[in-house]
Amino acid sequence: MDSTRFYERLSKQLTVLPKERLIGFGLDICERLLPDYIGFYQEFNWGNPEILKESIQYIKDSVLNGVNEEQVNQLLTRLEEVLPDTEEFTDPLGTYALNAGCAVFELLEYLTDPEIDHLLNISSVITDTIDFKLSELETGLSEEELLKHPELLKEWNNQLELSK
Repeated sequence: MDSTRFYERLSKQLTVLPKERLIGFGLDICERLLPDYIGFYQEFNWGNPEILKESIQYIKDSVLNGVNEEQVNQLLTRLEEVLPDTEEFTDPLGTYALNAGCAVFELLEYLTDPEIDHLLNISSVITDTIDFKLSELETGLSEEELLKHPELLKEWNNQLELSK
């Protein structure tokens, strides 16, 4: 499977799911990326993982309690302030932390703008993170080898299962 076919299939599957399942899909990815942000924070003592955790908890609570647009906007503002600039933090950990924060940001945005594109962006963020990590661990992999790597295929299959 190539990335175009994966995203076409994922998009098709996501469009028929109820909002709660879509939020669950995004939460799964956000929670799996959170350790990358925490690792960045521990290494550079910059940022604030509590804002990501608070945002994730708000998203979970919103399924039962509904969405307060003002609260979402406040969380988005606070989250934006703790997203690392990859020009300032050139270490790969900065990119991983940015991706983790962007996934949470996209899911918060989804709460007030329920477009599937936000979830596809979250999917793309974890795929990019895996791609970056594989490139770092196994230097010399071609783009084609990366797209066929077992770790990336495992992630795609996981997302397709989550979106059934």
